[in-house]
Amino acid sequence: MIIKLSEIINESEVTFDYVEKTMDSIDIPEGIVIRGKAYKEGNSYILEGSYRAVLRLECVRCLVEIEPLIQGDFKGEYLDPKEYFKYASSLKPEEEFGDVHFEEAVNSEIEISDLVREYIILDLSQYEACLPECSDTSEVDKYSSGDVDPRWQQLLDIKL
Repeated sequence: MIIKLSEIINESEVTFDYVEKTMDSIDIPEGIVIRGKAYKEGNSYILEGSYRAVLRLECVRCLVEIEPLIQGDFKGEYLDPKEYFKYASSLKPEEEFGDVHFEEAVNSEIEISDLVREYIILDLSQYEACLPECSDTSEVDKYSSGDVDPRWQQLLDIKL
């Protein structure tokens, strides 16, 4: 969903509540429920809300398909292209962004799903696994005997 900056200026606050059906590189069988609001504060445009989704992933231990529920809050601060240019020009080459970081509202529009996608990726565990533990451990047991994995055995036979 796209929010135009002109919509936020004309109204004091724009609310949104919708289901995003697809998202790049994330498998979401039922879509992502996104709720929130957008408003203007000074020169910046604030976008904040929450998301909730069931993702389709693979357990890193047993390779079984899992569908964890992921939910969280998001917040983004945007500047219109003219203000963003001023902001970016004011930063010194090696200066850190500091507490507040602004994004540019390209073409005076804010893409909500891009912001939510970033938060989902950051909220995901690096290694998603079955909870509390895997029900089928045959794949894990196959390589946990302490013996050398036969796929690596040839490397041990290499002589320098």
